[in-house]
Amino acid sequence: MATNCPNCGHNLKFWNVKAECPKCGTNIPNYQWEKRLEQDSDTAERTFAQFHYKLANFKSAVAGSKLRIVRLIMTFAPLIALVLPLYKFTITMPFYTDTKTVSFLTFVLDYLLKTDIGSVLKLVGGDVLGNAALMVVIACALLLFAVVCGVLNFFVLLIAGIKLKYMFNIILNVLSTICWGVAAVFFTQFTSACTSLGGGIITECSLGIGFIIGCVLFAVNIALNVIVGKSLKKQMKEQPSLEEFIENEIAELRAPKAK
Repeated sequence: MATNCPNCGHNLKFWNVKAECPKCGTNIPNYQWEKRLEQDSDTAERTFAQFHYKLANFKSAVAGSKLRIVRLIMTFAPLIALVLPLYKFTITMPFYTDTKTVSFLTFVLDYLLKTDIGSVLKLVGGDVLGNAALMVVIACALLLFAVVCGVLNFFVLLIAGIKLKYMFNIILNVLSTICWGVAAVFFTQFTSACTSLGGGIITECSLGIGFIIGCVLFAVNIALNVIVGKSLKKQMKEQPSLEEFIENEIAELRAPKAK
């Protein structure tokens, strides 16, 4: 590929393999090497200063105060709701009675992963149990979405901390709270349908404490992000901007050290 001499602009051909320009004789690899070395040094200093600024923001957002540490820990708290009972039902048959409690974890392992999607769709389209099946499918989808938002909340907190942001964490927790609560409503309707359409086989259906605990923990995360968000917003206004921080750090590096 042809290029030009940095000194005189002469168009270099691919057969010009010597280090010197054939027109002006300038050594191309060493042309203004001191200037280029200084530019590389400036670029490295700015890059490291930018990294230090983002690292300082990350540390401050994640563990800059006791409340911020609590916020980080509480991102894991909704996981408690995954092992608490969400649903309880009793099956009564001749010479057989069994009461089962379903948590989100047991639902995924014992039901979701072992269920044929085609059979579920046929059940939803049925005349007798169609509405009940649709309700439980919607409820399960809402639960899954709430859990996904809850997991994302942790990673978003770490990523957003680099820029001292927090709003997306609030949105994720609001979505989790709403989905978790609405899922309880659909499960309540499903419970009524199972009792009336169960033919006496399903004699008892009730919601578990997992729904209440889940909503409470997600709501606590909302409150923590709102409170911490105010302090992060205040910190952004008071601390130097990225460019100011970079200039200050470079000035400190280049300042003569006292002997």
